[in-house]
Amino acid sequence: MIYVYVIFVLLLSACSVESKQETDFFDAHLDVVCEKVVIDGDSAIVCDYNRVRKQHVTEIPYSAIASDYELVKLDNDNEEAFLEGQYSPIVISENYIGVHFYQYYPFKLFRRSDGKYLRDIGGYGQGPGEYGMVSCAQIDEKHNKIYILPTLQKKIFVYDLEGNYLSNIPLQTFVNRNFYLDAEKNYIYVTSSSGPQHEPFLQVIDLNGNVIQELTSRDYDVRGFDTDFGKRNAGAYDLDLICNDGYFYDPYSDDINEGLYWSHADRKNPHTVMDFFCYYIPEENRLSPQFAIKNMEDQRFIHELRSYFVVETSMSTYGVSEEKLKSTKILVDKRTLKGCVFDGIRLPSGIFMDWYTSLCQSRDGYFLINVFGSKLKECIEKMDRTKLSPSEKDELKKLEALIYDGKEDCNVIMIGKLK
Repeated sequence: MIYVYVIFVLLLSACSVESKQETDFFDAHLDVVCEKVVIDGDSAIVCDYNRVRKQHVTEIPYSAIASDYELVKLDNDNEEAFLEGQYSPIVISENYIGVHFYQYYPFKLFRRSDGKYLRDIGGYGQGPGEYGMVSCAQIDEKHNKIYILPTLQKKIFVYDLEGNYLSNIPLQTFVNRNFYLDAEKNYIYVTSSSGPQHEPFLQVIDLNGNVIQELTSRDYDVRGFDTDFGKRNAGAYDLDLICNDGYFYDPYSDDINEGLYWSHADRKNPHTVMDFFCYYIPEENRLSPQFAIKNMEDQRFIHELRSYFVVETSMSTYGVSEEKLKSTKILVDKRTLKGCVFDGIRLPSGIFMDWYTSLCQSRDGYFLINVFGSKLKECIEKMDRTKLSPSEKDELKKLEALIYDGKEDCNVIMIGKLK
């Protein structure tokens, strides 16, 4: 079964006065559903699902948590530029957009300003700089580098922005999930699924592959999960884990944007396992619990924004039509400890975005969506234009100008800056 990591994020494009009014209005209709607790010296928030599920909000305004909104139509004028699907992982920098797939497909680089296809980076094969599937990638535009982690390989490939293969960074284990490059410190944080064949589950290495520090299942009661890793919106590091056996355990990290999941036995009560989203604190080489939701049996993802935690139930996407991919989504305010169940997000164009895999690409402080123009056309056809605000009508016109051009289906990238 394929599990899709979904991060439901909310963006703020209105003025600060309007934003405050929206937030106050939102909070005024909700009850407190969380409590603050201390776990082994760390302060954390625990949400009660039995309380939050009684409060329902149909839509969350896009303007709740971020600024800026950018539309980029990717080049589809030639076969090389064609993207196999939508909702694929996106990597961006100031001037570039990179897209890769969990398939045998090359990493593709586009110009951010106009979406023009530039080149493939590496490609399918077994020669130098060639790979099968891509698990994770990162663009370091400042140093003219692109880093690609192939699936089930003990190395990270390094290219320049022109697509030339430069070198590889050796790894001590098969890193089958994710990595994050801290270009200023010249450190790379890598994670793997848990299990004896994937120990340690987290390592900090330098650009030569030398291990600086690590965490293993001896440090934490970790078992049965897959994990992603990224730099979060608050400038810290996070892990995003989903348990293979259907249960979530303790997580730990240090930042905001994607979630993290695994199991951590309370050091004072070793038989107590708590389901916490956590920070990874490099300076102390440890995990720190931040958030948990109790009385919720479903598999779930927890993601963090600057002001909110977002929880979504996970499901298999294998053989399931998109119309049936509906999941429970929960929003919790970290400041007020209020929260609700919500159906979806209202984009600046007035489109109601409730599909399951719509926000799985958001990372590194950015709201990101890669979606087919045909999908957006379906949404537009269902809209009631009489209920759009003047600003939404303007944004809808911009979107329609991109997708109704008489050409083949295209990929549209939506970009915002998470607050």
